Amino acid sequence: MTDEEIDDVPPPIVPGVARALSPLVRRIALDVGGEAGANTYLVGIDEIVVIDPGPDVADHRDAVAGCGGDRVRWIVCTGAVDSSGAAALAAATGAELMAVDGVGAEGATATLAPGDTILGTEFRLTVLDAPGVAAPRACFFLEEERVVFAGDYLEVDPAPEVVDADAYVAMVTSLRRRRLRGIAPAAGHLIEDPQSRIDEIAAAAGG
Repeated sequence: MTDEEIDDVPPPIVPGVARALSPLVRRIALDVGGEAGANTYLVGIDEIVVIDPGPDVADHRDAVAGCGGDRVRWIVCTGAVDSSGAAALAAATGAELMAVDGVGAEGATATLAPGDTILGTEFRLTVLDAPGVAAPRACFFLEEERVVFAGDYLEVDPAPEVVDADAYVAMVTSLRRRRLRGIAPAAGHLIEDPQSRIDEIAAAAGG
């Protein structure tokens, strides 16, 4: 059970402050004028991968680097949010910046493809294909906790622009086989009823 599942109503997201969502996952939301903006996720304990590092904002970068320190080994992006601060975070932490099939930040030094895996000391993070939408996207599946970091790929309102409904619905419905426990979105709280979200998206997209 995650910290956010303890109460029916999750606590407010405090921007700029790291919050543990589970034993392996922490979230830091961008501070946008005192309001919570896009999410940055840190996965791992002894070795950390940062997902969606956020824009080139010093305070946000310092919060992420301060939380992960020299344990940050990798940086990846879903393509859903501004990650222009990725290169600066890589420089600050010594982490490897990795791009997924055209999804990533300028300055990436390595590439990943769907099916590739980042192996940390405590976790396995697998790159998932994210087809059928207008802008390139990537999703990442944390096998130990059965959570998918989806950016805006699994959003309903506003939904991503779908250009190939068959491919999109096939990928979304394939997630049922992974028996997800959660969807970590680009912004906002962890989605704790992933099957209902999958069904809703599939119905909306005609699947």
